[in-house]
Amino acid sequence: MSIESIKLATYQPRSFKETVKGEWVNYGEDNLFPQYLVDLFHQSPTHNALCTTIAMMIYGEGFEAQDLNAKLLFAQWGLDDELRKASLDLKLHNGFALEVVWSLDRETIANVKHVPFECVRSGTMDENEVVHEYYYSRDWSNKRNEPVCLPKFNPEYKDEQPTQLMYVKPFTVGSFYYPKPDYLGAVNYIELEKEIGVFHINNIKNGLSPSFAIHFKNGIPSDEERNKIRQDIERQGAGAQNAGKFWMTFSDEPDRVPEIEAFALSDADKQYQFLSEETTAKIMVGHRVTNPMMFGVATPGKLGGGTELAESANLFDEQVVFPARAVLVQACEDLLNACGVPSQVQPKGIEVGEADVAQSYTGIQVSSALDIIAKQVAGELTTSQAIQLLVTMLGFPFDSAQRMFQETQLSQQLNLDSAFDWLQSRGEEMGEDWELIDEREVDYELEDTQDALWTFARTLRNNPSRASEQDNEIVRVRYAYAPQLADAKSRDFCSRMVNALKVYRKEDIIAAGSQAVNPGWGPEGASTYSIWLYKGGGSCRHFWMRQTYLQKNNKLVSVNEAKALIQALPVNERAKNRLQENDSKVAQRPRDMSNRGFLEPRTFTTPR
Repeated sequence: MSIESIKLATYQPRSFKETVKGEWVNYGEDNLFPQYLVDLFHQSPTHNALCTTIAMMIYGEGFEAQDLNAKLLFAQWGLDDELRKASLDLKLHNGFALEVVWSLDRETIANVKHVPFECVRSGTMDENEVVHEYYYSRDWSNKRNEPVCLPKFNPEYKDEQPTQLMYVKPFTVGSFYYPKPDYLGAVNYIELEKEIGVFHINNIKNGLSPSFAIHFKNGIPSDEERNKIRQDIERQGAGAQNAGKFWMTFSDEPDRVPEIEAFALSDADKQYQFLSEETTAKIMVGHRVTNPMMFGVATPGKLGGGTELAESANLFDEQVVFPARAVLVQACEDLLNACGVPSQVQPKGIEVGEADVAQSYTGIQVSSALDIIAKQVAGELTTSQAIQLLVTMLGFPFDSAQRMFQETQLSQQLNLDSAFDWLQSRGEEMGEDWELIDEREVDYELEDTQDALWTFARTLRNNPSRASEQDNEIVRVRYAYAPQLADAKSRDFCSRMVNALKVYRKEDIIAAGSQAVNPGWGPEGASTYSIWLYKGGGSCRHFWMRQTYLQKNNKLVSVNEAKALIQALPVNERAKNRLQENDSKVAQRPRDMSNRGFLEPRTFTTPR
């Protein structure tokens, strides 16, 4: 007789120990505990439903800032979608991560993007118990992947670290580097629910076997024959599709007929019903659900009135939802403070007691109000008409509409002081070592060809920190504000630019567009717009002049040879451009553009 022994499985809880491993800290013995939590989320139906629903409750209708400039930043960052993702991470891991990218001038934050929390590992702390960097990898199980180091979010280091990581982790007892989810005590039951599902699937696939044993009385066959017999029986009898079928056996000797011994049915159905109810109850407790009926789970023998359900919901909000929202709100306010735009942030749809009505408008109201004010400035609406539209269309009280109109009114005289200061701090006066060999209005059709002329001299520039991408060792390409005229009709910015008598790198002109101007002058009401394309604003009479300078006494090309190269350029020649092309608007005066460079059509009385 042959008896095969079976080793019973032993459950080992998953480790969430923090271990310093080189530059980063492992989360769990295999450094994959966050991935394990994600796996549980996908495979436990009760846990999945709770995490998804609670995350939706935390996010609610989204979040909004009270200050107008802060609202515009929220819209610029597209923060709604990023916070929705962060809400699920916060519920699943009790933490979330955001990539913060600073603007070119480092004055504000240009972009905020959600980073999957399970992909981030903490760096080690210093002697002051402070972590300064984090590590990102899409697949921590692949040892060949080299994680990317991201510095911790810190506005003090924004100049040298333009891309930073905001790693948010509420305090957890017994944990320093990584937060632990609030349902950690119920992980065993979440694992149990997952395994119960796997068991039932396998049981169905195996035809609810084993329900009987077959004893063959014709000797012990070889291993190969035994495997063949087993495969034949499994093919005929296993699987849900074979349930209820019968077998036929044939034998020519009565004493060699196979003996089929049926297994008595147990109370397994009751056991699994108990386990199912027990796991659901424990998972609910782990998520601090005060009343399962809030999530559509009926409690046997309990009806549950509407008043009790409302009280349970309020208690759950106070104990679970509101504290999690506060974490998201604090992160948003930290981002705004770093931009120099401090503002209160709150969930949308939540009333603010004693708040000024003008400070509690929705994003849609503010956007629509800015559009109305812009039309008033363009002369399409009178002030009275604009205020009336704010009141009748958007529901503003008359006094609030009048006050908001006064506070955000657009001026025909565009305030470009910050942009001018930015440019002047970076403007240049070409020294005696450089000779101007070509000056022309920017021609989009010739920009690539002109840049390609100097590919024979692509040596590293003398001063890389101030060089333009259009420069090389012997050539400097700069742009001057032209024409050199300013009168009483010129904007202050244009007059100051003309009188400055400086030239600028293309990169600095583009970066000047990130300096804040009057709210509403930019696309869709933004507080910034492109000086590279629109110069001093709508109806401006100026444009950018491309100037090419050649280093004197260089060993590669003479002044005459360089000029000859430029003059010999055929208009129809299109050499492969090795640089980014300039927009055709660069060469145009805003006055010559469609609508004279304004966003909205308007009636003009002055000639072009």
